[in-house]
Amino acid sequence: MAIGIGGKGAKSEATGYLSDESDFYGDETVKQEYESKALAFDPAEYIEHKIPSLTEIANENLKNAKVVKAATLYNPYEGSLSGRQLGETVDEFLERLPPATTSVTDIINWIYIANPYRKAPKRDEHGQKESDEAPPDEESDWAQFVVLGGNLLEELTTTRHLIEKEKAGKPKATITRAVNPEKDKIVKKLLDTAVELHCTSGKWMIFCRANEVNDVWAVVARATANNELGIAAKVSPDDGDDRKDRVICIYTKDFTDMKDVSRVVHKLKQLGIIDSRGKPIYYKCDAYTYLRLGSGNEYNIKASLYNSAEILKSKPGQAKDAKVDGFFNKQKKDPGDWRQMEWE
Repeated sequence: MAIGIGGKGAKSEATGYLSDESDFYGDETVKQEYESKALAFDPAEYIEHKIPSLTEIANENLKNAKVVKAATLYNPYEGSLSGRQLGETVDEFLERLPPATTSVTDIINWIYIANPYRKAPKRDEHGQKESDEAPPDEESDWAQFVVLGGNLLEELTTTRHLIEKEKAGKPKATITRAVNPEKDKIVKKLLDTAVELHCTSGKWMIFCRANEVNDVWAVVARATANNELGIAAKVSPDDGDDRKDRVICIYTKDFTDMKDVSRVVHKLKQLGIIDSRGKPIYYKCDAYTYLRLGSGNEYNIKASLYNSAEILKSKPGQAKDAKVDGFFNKQKKDPGDWRQMEWE
């Protein structure tokens, strides 16, 4: 049986091959064309200009793909009934612990939420006052600060008594002018000691009525969870006295970091919280809270470091040259809620 291809040249039944004269390879013109292309073919140039196939593109992408690790989340309040848990959404947390109606108990003195993107050690549930404040740094030594800070305050008291004795019978204003420079020195030592012992956390404080605390707290809680404010926040629950304002604290890591302190208060303004107050809010360092330096304290040391009216004069994150808002209570009337600083 013969197999004809193109009518010319045949496959031998005996040998089964195509003769060179077969037009299976094309006619002479076609052969010459392909032979010329073969001689002119440059493999390197072909590879350089070759359009990759979809399969080749996919394989290359897989080879170069970088594995993106999920962000590590932190929660110093994990396992605490008074804090938001990583396993619950912010809305679920707000529904579980609404500050307007959540009663103060032995377990719930405050309601907390942490910024899950800021590394922080687990909260000390068995601590005393310090466990109520911002999550401490791993290097923070609050116990030592309280001891040294207490010694400095005792030194201030002794100095004041000596001056009062030396100037007995003098006008009160004269005695005050003599005591104030010594106060300045002690307050500077207090703040320097806090920095040396890594006890630098502090908070912007917002006071609001019981009937609005849920709404204000919801804004703060969501912004904290979204890494838009500070390292953590807390709100006072219901103690049974609706006439008393509730306090919300928004914590920052370092009271000396004016860029961060400024950024947070500008964000609070952007969220509409400050303007709705109709008056400034104040920033207090936790060092003063640990030493129980509230408003009207016996040392006459001003309870806050900064106020929003002053910080907001600068652009967000640009208040690096801001100064501490006075060490002592001003004699003139202050527009803020100084009496309410006793909360902290």
